[in-house]
Amino acid sequence: MIDFKSNSQEIRRLSGRLGLAVVFTVFVMEGWAQVVLPTAEQSGLQGSSTLEIRGADDPFFEMWEKAVEALDESYDQWNFRPDETVDSTTFTINYIASLATDGRRRLDRVMILHADPNRDRSVTRAEAVSFLETQIGLKWITGDRLRLDDGRVLSFADFLRADTDQDDCVSKKEFVVAMWDRDGVDADFSAMDKDQNGLLEIHEYADVQGDNYRDVVSDFELADLNEDRKLSRSELAQAVPIHRRHLLDTNLAAFDDDGDQCLSLQEYRLSMLGNYNYPWELMPKDDDLDNEISFDEFTFHPRDLFQLQKRYYFHRLDLDGDGLLSQDEFMFQPPRVDVLSVMDIDGNQTLKLFESRKFPKVGSPAVRPAGKDVLFHAIPPEGEHQAVLMLFKLDGSESREIVDGLMPSWAPRGDRFACSRYKEGASVWIMGSDGTARNRIDDGWGAQWSPNGDWIAYRNDNGIRLYDTQGKRTLGFLDKKMHRFRYLHPFLSWSADGRQIAFFASTDHETQLVLVSGIEGLSSGGKQDMKPPRQTTLFRTTEKVKGELLWDDGGVFLFSMFSREHGRDVIYRFDPKVDETPKVFERLIGVKNPADITPWPQESKYVVTTAMSSGDGSDGQNAK
Repeated sequence: MIDFKSNSQEIRRLSGRLGLAVVFTVFVMEGWAQVVLPTAEQSGLQGSSTLEIRGADDPFFEMWEKAVEALDESYDQWNFRPDETVDSTTFTINYIASLATDGRRRLDRVMILHADPNRDRSVTRAEAVSFLETQIGLKWITGDRLRLDDGRVLSFADFLRADTDQDDCVSKKEFVVAMWDRDGVDADFSAMDKDQNGLLEIHEYADVQGDNYRDVVSDFELADLNEDRKLSRSELAQAVPIHRRHLLDTNLAAFDDDGDQCLSLQEYRLSMLGNYNYPWELMPKDDDLDNEISFDEFTFHPRDLFQLQKRYYFHRLDLDGDGLLSQDEFMFQPPRVDVLSVMDIDGNQTLKLFESRKFPKVGSPAVRPAGKDVLFHAIPPEGEHQAVLMLFKLDGSESREIVDGLMPSWAPRGDRFACSRYKEGASVWIMGSDGTARNRIDDGWGAQWSPNGDWIAYRNDNGIRLYDTQGKRTLGFLDKKMHRFRYLHPFLSWSADGRQIAFFASTDHETQLVLVSGIEGLSSGGKQDMKPPRQTTLFRTTEKVKGELLWDDGGVFLFSMFSREHGRDVIYRFDPKVDETPKVFERLIGVKNPADITPWPQESKYVVTTAMSSGDGSDGQNAK
């Protein structure tokens, strides 16, 4: 335990000069690093049942108690004068400074409202204690509990993602968009909307009898295959959902207090891996392009919540104590500039087509069937809502922006293309070859024109729709109720004969390459009823798949995926006629950080998107 009173004279000296600014940092942050959680033997939990394990105190509750002790010390034993108040602005400025790595004092009006809920411009001790309870992630400002005594943790991250207008309510429209993976979405919403007012409020979402609390203790016990009361890396890899798996190695290094290369129950509950009250799996961005993450950059959602919990995570992950997180300490989105290049069959760059700091992200290259030019999207730092489509001569002689949009796909004759746009909502459009003659066909994303030109396939509401280019009608093809995947990747790929569609789809724990058939029974312009498509899983992986899926004329798939052997993304080759699993495409192993790949017709070459670190490029110059 931390002895907060052993240096009370120093605490009073510091608090008199800086208020709360130093006390939290010195006595809470450094103190937490010294806490040694009891082993299973010491706590009497070795060989115990799940119910006995649940008796272990929530480690975040213990941290909250220590934070309250530090609070009282910093305000000269505030617990003995509970009726005294502190100016709300002063309190929050001091609190923010106490968490900042540089002690910088800032004004945050939202945090003032959280600390002073009755808006009387003062903070009582009771309000301060309650404020710390929300800041450490035990409850929300409404009083609804985010962590329960039985070890369950509210999946509050899902609620935050759905609440796009940040009004602490989720409308039915927001719910349908965000919770598309649920079967019977209307019934789910109605069941949770207890007062039937068309809004899902936090107290309704946080119903302790509902399904929105994650049973972290049961997760731990189910993952503990050898029943040794700790989780090895391999056990963690099976337990952690695939979209959070990139947290595994850095959290294992940061929270393995006893150095046994495993996480005990309490270590697991402390880590981001066992905490679902915030979208910790979203990667922070390196906004200042210095290849490190500062505490200010350590953000995971537009609502920058749970500052005390966030500061604790930053402190634990910062293994070298330099106040910054490297990629080894925590995985973040590195600064990068994408390069669009032509590669020969052995992975040698024969032509650099495009590289620009104005548009650091490029992708979805689509070579016009005549083979003279390539269409691709270019995304500025402001995000993909500002993306443009660029037409570039394959000899490098000319490039120009033609229209806003993403993910272009040429019609077989090269006279039109389909693309995705944010204009009038996320939607699919048909455009003339120069970006004019614009026709919106439907809500959706990731349009791909079929080889025979009759159909455009695109993702819609976590399913797949088809647009009949002759009959000008939209057909439902693979409805979300026909599959069990949490997420269909937007990059669809047609077979050469136009009779099948392949795509990647993810569950919580793996990604699958899926093939759907049934298009052969359709005729463009006809009126026949569609039969349910046949689904076949070609292979499964727990690794992260990246970029577009290429299905060549020979029936071979090429795509980018992380390779543990090489420690980076590489291009894989998969021929389902002869292979059970994908194999690294050795001829293209030299391609660094690949994403999208497409063939150059009539040539034994590929157009490939690769990512370079921010300092390696040509700073906006196209190169021949």
